[in-house]
Amino acid sequence: HLTGVLSLRELLLHPMHRQLKNIMNPRVISVTTDTDQSEVAHIVSQYNLLAIPVVDATFKLIGIITVDDVIDVIREEATEDFLQMAGAGKDNEILLKPLHQKIMLRAPWLFASWIGGVAAMFIINGFEHELQKVLALASFIPIIAGMGGNIATQSSTIVVRGMATGRVNMPQFFHIVGRETLVGTALGVIFGFLLGLMALLQYSTPSYLGIVVGISVFAVMVMAASLGTVIPMLLKRFHIDAAIATGPFITTSIDVLGISLYFYVAKYMLNI
Repeated sequence: HLTGVLSLRELLLHPMHRQLKNIMNPRVISVTTDTDQSEVAHIVSQYNLLAIPVVDATFKLIGIITVDDVIDVIREEATEDFLQMAGAGKDNEILLKPLHQKIMLRAPWLFASWIGGVAAMFIINGFEHELQKVLALASFIPIIAGMGGNIATQSSTIVVRGMATGRVNMPQFFHIVGRETLVGTALGVIFGFLLGLMALLQYSTPSYLGIVVGISVFAVMVMAASLGTVIPMLLKRFHIDAAIATGPFITTSIDVLGISLYFYVAKYMLNI
């Protein structure tokens, strides 16, 4: 049974007559046979361990896991998360798979993007009357959707990475969301001003178009940064793999919400 831990260095430095129970450290960090490999990697990384003992339900020593095994696990987990964030499934050997399996692995993610695109199309069609009155509004749709999708992906990727390394936890929820929202606010002010100024210089009519574009970029970037942070943490709260949040799900949902917000701002500020 596991009762303590002692390094070889400490063993050699103590006198020969000392008993192990008097020099060992009884507070042993261990894992069970049911512990997930990603959790083991997190524990080894957090406490800078060279090895960690594995015990069963009765605290009987079953074996050990060394740091070189943990490095392999970390590499596999990082690769899996990266593939999921890119929307390419989570199979590390996807490049070696047959063509039909590659298609089946990636099709669901692209279908999510397709649904988002169709939803955005219906939203734009719903504002056809407004577009006919102010055709210049269509010029800014790609950049507003793109800025929102990009900052949402950045925020969610940072959060997913933080959760994978143990630096982001649910007790920090409001602090992390608040910080990312502040980042989105600052970036929204900068890019909203730049794009609004460009719209003002490019289009003389309607006169408020620059203000509409600037406010829309600002609002979309703040919303996207907040949602990009909240969604992965909520998925973790409900024990769902947070890596899926940074795939097409985030970008397509932000595109739909961003375009809707843009047209509603334009509709009410331009009275169209």
